[in-house]
Amino acid sequence: MNVMEIISGRRVNGAILHCFLLGRELVRRGNRVTLVCLPGSWIGANSPAQGVDVVYSDLHRWPVDELRRIAEIVRQREIDVIHTHTSRSNFFGILLRWFSGRPSVATAHSRHIQLHWMFNDGVIAVCEATRRYQRICNFVRSNRIKTIHNFIDYDRLAGAPPDARSRIRQSLGISDSATLLGVVGSVVPRKGLIYLVRALPAILAAVPNAHLLVVGGKEQSDYAVDARATAEQLGVAGHMTWTGHRTDVQDIMAALDLFVLPSQEESFPLAILEAMAAGLPVVATTVGGIPECVVPGETGILVPPARSEPLAAAIVDVLRDPVCARRFGEAGRRRVRERFSAQSQAPCIEAVLAGVVRRRAA
Repeated sequence: MNVMEIISGRRVNGAILHCFLLGRELVRRGNRVTLVCLPGSWIGANSPAQGVDVVYSDLHRWPVDELRRIAEIVRQREIDVIHTHTSRSNFFGILLRWFSGRPSVATAHSRHIQLHWMFNDGVIAVCEATRRYQRICNFVRSNRIKTIHNFIDYDRLAGAPPDARSRIRQSLGISDSATLLGVVGSVVPRKGLIYLVRALPAILAAVPNAHLLVVGGKEQSDYAVDARATAEQLGVAGHMTWTGHRTDVQDIMAALDLFVLPSQEESFPLAILEAMAAGLPVVATTVGGIPECVVPGETGILVPPARSEPLAAAIVDVLRDPVCARRFGEAGRRRVRERFSAQSQAPCIEAVLAGVVRRRAA
């Protein structure tokens, strides 16, 4: 099969990482892949695999010269199916479908009201919550949408260097004896960091050597400023370290004792899968696709969103029971390996792409 993957965005995020891993796996499975991405983008500079041809485009839709150019590439390369990710590329893909006559499949990594979704030949939802949203809000027909969970590079996350824990802690000035909690993701309101900050006094009362590592971009946003001010007011700022954006998530995970995600809104967060692959217990909220990642009482604990008290109680429960924490971590590794690896998920995505090609040919 000859696939064109289209994605917008320049920095690494969940959708770009998914597209990167999928392109590599599709090539490994014998497909040809053309990647259309923005000039200067991370994914363009780090081509997923030998055999992935990169085409740069700013994906503008008007005037239509760029649509005509990419449509000509589709015809010249005899592309069988167009597969898009992220809002800008999804709309571009719908128009390209009409310009080129090739079928299009769009992966829904997030949830927005965008009525162009209904015009795709196929839609992949990364979790059941997103599938329901697409059905109800964007009127995607039930026979055109399928839930296929995202996946990660399990081997990379499970194989951190032996010295990663001490090396990362030393570089950040964190003691080897500290009980280190970590949250990974952009510092924005929907990630709910403020509720974790408010939970810290209760956590520290029970586990005095606890320390919170905040990893993610937008650490200078108004929301981050508010979180820092709250930490100062509560007297817990000295128990927090802010790293900003990092590309060494594998090593960061190895340095943690517990992964926390206090989100108020999520689709299907890859950071949780990365934490589970690294053997970490997880405390997270019951929003979006998180309950499809974390099995309560088996791989971690889930709590209601926007509530600091139950969040603190769950964290303390895990930290006070190292046997339980270890059991959660081991079960998380198994779950990711069996349910959320490239080997388990890429064939499902490949089947959806091949299915729309067959239907269009028929």
